[in-house]
Amino acid sequence: MFNLEYKIYLVDIITNKTTCLTPYDNVQSKLVQLSPKNPYEIIVAMNKPNPNANSLYKFNYKSGDMTLIEKNTQSFEEYTIDNSLNILCADKLVKNDEKDKIRKEVCIKDEKSNEWRSIITYSVKNARSLKIISIDNKGTIYLVDSRHNEFSAICKLNDKGERTELARPQNQKADINKILLHPNSKKPIAYSVTYLKDEWYHIDDEKISYDLDYLRKFNNGELDILSQSLDNKIWIVAFESGSKPPKYYLYNRDDKSINHLFNAYPRLEKYTLAQVFPVEIPSRDGLNLVSYLTLPVGKYDPSTDYQPKKPLPLILHVHGGPWNRDYYRFKADSQFFANRGYAVLNVNYRSSVGLGKTLIRKGIGQWGRDMNKDLIDAAKWAISKKIAIKQKIAIYGGSYGGFAALAGLALTDKDENFAFACGVEFSGPSDLVKLVRTIPSYWKPSYDEFVYRLGGDPDTVEGLEYLKSCSPSNYADNINKPLLIAQGKNDPRVKYEENNIIPKTLKRNNISVGYVVYCDEGHGFAKLQNMLSFVALKEKFLSKHLGGRCEPFDKNDFKNLNIEIKYGKKSLGLNYKFIKG
Repeated sequence: MFNLEYKIYLVDIITNKTTCLTPYDNVQSKLVQLSPKNPYEIIVAMNKPNPNANSLYKFNYKSGDMTLIEKNTQSFEEYTIDNSLNILCADKLVKNDEKDKIRKEVCIKDEKSNEWRSIITYSVKNARSLKIISIDNKGTIYLVDSRHNEFSAICKLNDKGERTELARPQNQKADINKILLHPNSKKPIAYSVTYLKDEWYHIDDEKISYDLDYLRKFNNGELDILSQSLDNKIWIVAFESGSKPPKYYLYNRDDKSINHLFNAYPRLEKYTLAQVFPVEIPSRDGLNLVSYLTLPVGKYDPSTDYQPKKPLPLILHVHGGPWNRDYYRFKADSQFFANRGYAVLNVNYRSSVGLGKTLIRKGIGQWGRDMNKDLIDAAKWAISKKIAIKQKIAIYGGSYGGFAALAGLALTDKDENFAFACGVEFSGPSDLVKLVRTIPSYWKPSYDEFVYRLGGDPDTVEGLEYLKSCSPSNYADNINKPLLIAQGKNDPRVKYEENNIIPKTLKRNNISVGYVVYCDEGHGFAKLQNMLSFVALKEKFLSKHLGGRCEPFDKNDFKNLNIEIKYGKKSLGLNYKFIKG
């Protein structure tokens, strides 16, 4: 059976020998900390021995020894570890009898007693915009924190939990995004704030400001500082933008020399790629939805900001999470769709992170409701700006984006005077009750926050009814537009056995539906052949229903895949004997 759990591997770059350090069945592994002070040791979190909580293990990959160093008996979600691999800080959800019912707590570990004590307790409403960054060599805790403001600042805490603000840009419109730490002290020395695009700022050290200015002048793309030498004189940096794939460089801070290392997608260098435009879209209730519009090469007037020569078929691409966000970054799927003649719109709807607390809070309890309305508002905006053809707008996404595609087809009110032409989704839940009740064991420490943000607890009568009312599977008969669904058979988050209601209903109602199950995949796609096959299927599906360009495929493109076609084998062009279904 295909492994569902992440594992940690050791690769010898000289011999190319690969060793699995966590070869345990039904165990999720996560790399937590490396340290230059202890080059042969790493800290790994595993839901072992308790499958519902991640405990910490120290691996010495030279000797092969593994030691349990922190048995997670308090349902901590995350740990923060210093450069000497000491466990100093952790956070968890706590229940209480106050109005909020659920709160977050940050604890530190007493070195003498080895006991945990709380230093911060705060409302779960702030949970998505407060995060521990690091602990320096003197034990000072650094964090991003928005408890007292709409947007986050960089702060430090002493061992009593007393807070001092270190950095907050003027005219701030978004949260702190990237943070650059000094490689030895672990103090924050620079950071970025990302609204439409990245803006970098330094903290205290003026020399860093010169480096940031130099790198901005060298390349105006989005800057990532990926690695630093221990003396902080040599950086590995990358630049990318919506229309330019990442390029990697070695930067010497002493002599300001910068040397090209490699390109992420060298074969794309000879092509002109689609232009991406950051845009702001107003929601009906006054929110600013930061979005990114991709337009095909040659299809827009360069004298305008983002105006195509004529309206185009459009793909509304919904990011997953939903507690995630879209950035001004290179997106291969957007470029692919644009190459086929579609405009693509990526929208940061309510619940998206990094754009202030209001946007996150407005999404609580709004799966399939106001979150769906944001996407409809974005589609209507594209129509009003003569970017999109009203009758040719598809909704597309994976995970939460898959749920949004189903909700867009099943839960959009008739009085909206708008309907999506078709939908494509992969790994998307359709039944929120089942999503909660089949939550993976390693999500248990976050369970209460997850239920809070969904807006309904299925163990209460009111919560159960609310989740049912937001579940597309309960409104499958409302779907009257074509739909393509892809699902991993081994998905631990969205059980494929429980997602048959919608395709079965569409089949009964004579609505065009394709339902493809990848038998060797989990949540999303990990294998290249499977990714490419799904690209071929969605390309053909969208061409049929939106009219874009399509490259034909034949049976050899699918011959070695382990897939089942539950519905739509003939309409998908996969009527081959070697494919199940």
